[in-house]
Amino acid sequence: MEKSMVMQKEEKMVKADKILDSMAETFRERNKVYGDNYKSVGAVMTALFPGGVSLTTKEQFNTWHLFELMIVKLTRFANTEMTHKDSIHDAAVYAAMVESLMEEENNE
Repeated sequence: MEKSMVMQKEEKMVKADKILDSMAETFRERNKVYGDNYKSVGAVMTALFPGGVSLTTKEQFNTWHLFELMIVKLTRFANTEMTHKDSIHDAAVYAAMVESLMEEENNE
């Protein structure tokens, strides 16, 4: 009886190799749409900030994080010949989030 419970548990468990297969499939699907976008973000950031960036506060890091996500979405939008609506919507959402952080900081 105990053996059958173990077997049932094993059947329910998702094996790591299946998870990795799923991740690889997600990568392939996204890569078809966006290409190697993750390789182009660095060039955009160095063009925007040739002298580098200095972040010291949690607020600066929060804003930077959202700004970077905006750049990722904009470069994805560009890589789809400006046709991937989700990317431009996402960029707008991140821009609104940055503005909300700015408003919070101004109200403190």
